[in-house]
Amino acid sequence: NIDPKTVELQKQVVEKYNVSKYPHFQIKTNATHALTLDYFWGINGVKVETMQGQNLQKQLDFDIILSLDLDCIPLSETAIDHYVNGAADSKLIGNAQSSNHIDGGKHMFAAPSAAAIHREIFLTIGKPSANPTARGDVLEEYTWKAEKAGIKVDLIMPLRYDDPVVRYDWEKDRDPFWKLPNGIPYGQGTVYGSEELGDLFYHNFQIFQGNNQQKFWARCEKALG
Repeated sequence: NIDPKTVELQKQVVEKYNVSKYPHFQIKTNATHALTLDYFWGINGVKVETMQGQNLQKQLDFDIILSLDLDCIPLSETAIDHYVNGAADSKLIGNAQSSNHIDGGKHMFAAPSAAAIHREIFLTIGKPSANPTARGDVLEEYTWKAEKAGIKVDLIMPLRYDDPVVRYDWEKDRDPFWKLPNGIPYGQGTVYGSEELGDLFYHNFQIFQGNNQQKFWARCEKALG
């Protein structure tokens, strides 16, 4: 439910860096972000369709699922494999984020912009819904449950960001960026990775603000060379 150019460019970037050729589904749905994620586990009865109009019902028998927001792209040939391999190693792995509107953002979690988990781990943590709760944002319950169950949570940190965030009227007195509990800042156009692994994923937070879609197109075109 976004400009078709955004959909197509993300598809092209994923195809370029998806060296292991994992199936990539772009989902068009009237369901919420969280319920669309729930669809992949067959919970909450969500009905969706791919942009190609395929019926997914018989295609979702996978051991590992990597969620990828439409405004998030891999930046290297190692990015997707690193997350999938992390999930294969029984870890919940994902882009680090904190919910600043919940308890002051004190809890870091694997965000749905890019997060991977193995089916067995999902069952171990009790098949939680991705729905927001009183203690967390979309998909944050995965991290809460994993931590309680003693499952390793591998959070990939922001390295840098392009632009300040748009603040609502009630938060104009806050910094022009978000901050993780460990003090690392992030904002619009955040690159995730590490010194060892390099740049892994780029997430264009607040893509509907200003000319962020155009900025996302430019970032995709840069990734495509």
